[in-house]
Amino acid sequence: MEVSKEMIKEGLSRLGLKEGDVAIFHSNLRALAAPRDLVKAPECGVHLVIDAFVETAGPSGLVIVPTLTATFASGQPGPGQYAFDPKETPSRVGSITDRFWRRPEARRSAHPTHSLAAIGDRADLFVKDHENGSTFDRKGPYGRYADWDGYICFFGTDMRTNTTIHAVEDWMDLPYMAVAYARVKQRDGSVKDVKVTKSPAGCRDFYRKDSKVERLVNGSGIIRSTQIGLATVQLMRAQELVDIVWDGILRDPGLLLCDRPTCTFCPDARKKTAEHIAAGKVPKR
Repeated sequence: MEVSKEMIKEGLSRLGLKEGDVAIFHSNLRALAAPRDLVKAPECGVHLVIDAFVETAGPSGLVIVPTLTATFASGQPGPGQYAFDPKETPSRVGSITDRFWRRPEARRSAHPTHSLAAIGDRADLFVKDHENGSTFDRKGPYGRYADWDGYICFFGTDMRTNTTIHAVEDWMDLPYMAVAYARVKQRDGSVKDVKVTKSPAGCRDFYRKDSKVERLVNGSGIIRSTQIGLATVQLMRAQELVDIVWDGILRDPGLLLCDRPTCTFCPDARKKTAEHIAAGKVPKR
């Protein structure tokens, strides 16, 4: 089955994505089709997907992708492969995201481990000051797409790729979020290790398929779903997702944490989270 840009745009329209919308999408190109079925597709269809999202949202909309990097300093969580430069460092979360930020019209935030890139209206404002707050800071880009009534889209992916869940952990000030260090390239070419706060180190239940939070969100009725090519594509309002996960954690402090008896991280994190909630330390939304 051949896949074209127009087919992708039609699928996004079926989900309700339209001109003027704000959307962050997580992607897996391999889920869409075999490379031979991507019609006239430079770089195996990467640009078909990007163009479809950008054209659907239009010039008054905003399209966002995660452009996470492997830039933790040695001994910190993650591979620690290289120093971060927003104009050079590749995204580690898929070919679509890596080509997206390289477009001349794209703007990329300067957070050294969990940057985002955006194309469209207010892109400069969207990425502003990400490096000055916590990893998923409520006043930074992760908070802005929720405040701007944005969507979260899984394009051939699922809840396991949902960085907005980490944003909820940050905004609730959950006690297991870590302090880490990342390598950042300076203007003179030197490399400096900088502190990264509210970093998502450690184990999580939602890193696996059919997690507790995935079942909760799937049962909430907030997800719209369609098929585009071979890919299942899902769309939901970011703020609705935030509210469901937030309330779920208040009811079950271990919602995002695993139940494996051999895990050395989650039992302590669950205990600290329960104490955090009981002490009334969760900020207001």
